[in-house]
Amino acid sequence: MSLDQPWYSLNEAADRYGVTRRTVERWAEDGRIVVTTLAGTTRRISAASLLAFEQANRTVTLPSPLAPDDADTSGSTGGDAKGKPVRPRTTPRRPR
Repeated sequence: MSLDQPWYSLNEAADRYGVTRRTVERWAEDGRIVVTTLAGTTRRISAASLLAFEQANRTVTLPSPLAPDDADTSGSTGGDAKGKPVRPRTTPRRPR
């Protein structure tokens, strides 16, 4: 684990995207986000992993700490033509 980048807990990632912790856990199980397990049961997500996730899911608004240098700085937060926020589309999981 490289300590020269920010690391986030699953709860912090859930707060960042407005989802539950369980949703972040499912994203990790599906391979959409890379989660690193520390000693015991402590799990962390690197800033690089979150940035890759955000770039792969263009409907997620890039927060300023992880936004690339060429990001739109106009203050636009995304949304439909009327300015209403658009939530990322999720697909239901099939039972195993």
